[in-house]
Amino acid sequence: MDKQNIVLNTLVFDQQHNDGEAQLSMLQRVVDFGIKQAEVRREFFTDPAAEAADIKDFVEKHQLKLFYSVPEKIFTDDGALNPELPTYFAEAKAMGVTSLKMNIGNFAAFNGDLVSALSLYVDSGIEFNVENDQSTANGSSANILKFLEAVKAVNVDIKFVFDLGNWRFVNENELDVAKKLSDFTRYIHVKNDVLGGAKPNVVALDKGVIDWKAALKILPKGLPVALEYPATDDEIRHGIDLLVNNN
Repeated sequence: MDKQNIVLNTLVFDQQHNDGEAQLSMLQRVVDFGIKQAEVRREFFTDPAAEAADIKDFVEKHQLKLFYSVPEKIFTDDGALNPELPTYFAEAKAMGVTSLKMNIGNFAAFNGDLVSALSLYVDSGIEFNVENDQSTANGSSANILKFLEAVKAVNVDIKFVFDLGNWRFVNENELDVAKKLSDFTRYIHVKNDVLGGAKPNVVALDKGVIDWKAALKILPKGLPVALEYPATDDEIRHGIDLLVNNN
């Protein structure tokens, strides 16, 4: 894999976050690893709007491509469009983000028009994606496919972030799902899982039960691929090397 395709999600710096480090400082760490793409997490910000200008300055200075992870739902529990969507996209624009991802939410209860509901966001100049999380509502392949096929049918450009480590949480096999969702996927998160407890436990790429190399062979080539698991500096370097040497 070309190193230029690798993304570092700031979850790799979870320990630094717990120690009070801001994501702006984490972006410097990304640059120090020789990586040109980073993903910031909304829940890691104290105040996204207040921190946005400094983030944007850094992104422009270092020519970073910036992804934005928003752990919220597009559709609320009663099927309405999330009223905070304008806030999330305003934050993204202020930071210089090129791609934003969310969870689907209760799309099954939505009875409006997808084009009028979502066109403002898909036409914003910021790529809009959904991701599978660790819940059945947002993480089952059936629910995700239903949404992705619905937006495709009306030419609403929302695609998929394939999170390799979350399928085991909803009792699905990542290789089977990769075949179903490959055509919709335009960004990949990689991690691994250890099984045996009450629920899977997320671990480094080469530590668990997932055949991540087989999954990447099924999914489209040339996509951004993010390391997304808490890690030490040595583990981050090792993860980067694993991806770079995966052919």
